[in-house]
Amino acid sequence: MEQPTPIRVPTNFEREFPGASRSGAEVAANLIRTADALLAEINRRRRSIADLSPSAFEALAVLEGAGEPLAAHAIAEHLLVSSASTTSLLDTLARRGRVERTAPPGDRRKTLIHLTDEARDIVDRMLPAVHAAATDAVAELSEQEREQLIQSLTCIRRRVAYLVEQEPSEPKARHKRSPRSKGR
Repeated sequence: MEQPTPIRVPTNFEREFPGASRSGAEVAANLIRTADALLAEINRRRRSIADLSPSAFEALAVLEGAGEPLAAHAIAEHLLVSSASTTSLLDTLARRGRVERTAPPGDRRKTLIHLTDEARDIVDRMLPAVHAAATDAVAELSEQEREQLIQSLTCIRRRVAYLVEQEPSEPKARHKRSPRSKGR
């Protein structure tokens, strides 16, 4: 297997994209590639236990972590998705025998979702596999390096959240790409 190397952009990157940062582009490319690789490894390990989509596993994990049946809207809030998406996901999980819907005593208007024994068993087998993938991925980093990485990633997420709040989402007009040289 070929060992990954840092992703780099051409040395003329900032000339070609005035206002852009060469190191910023490299950080973003390496971060995205790393996240994709880690998610692929987690999914590979999960699929060896049960054929569940990442969102299906997350929904089951939310239910298992709650320790009690939850309303669909509570699951949607934990997953950060719409109620309609959650309803569709829960319908699929119910058809597959992973969750059941019940009405709490005394309030038949409300529906609660709970795990089946089979789903609980799947989650109990999958969570250690997911945690092992994360542990294995950072095994070569010291505790200090891990903490620094956490702080750096948090800083990036904070900045991205700030940028999302700023409108519009289109690039600033002052950053015009210079023409590419001929022969490329």
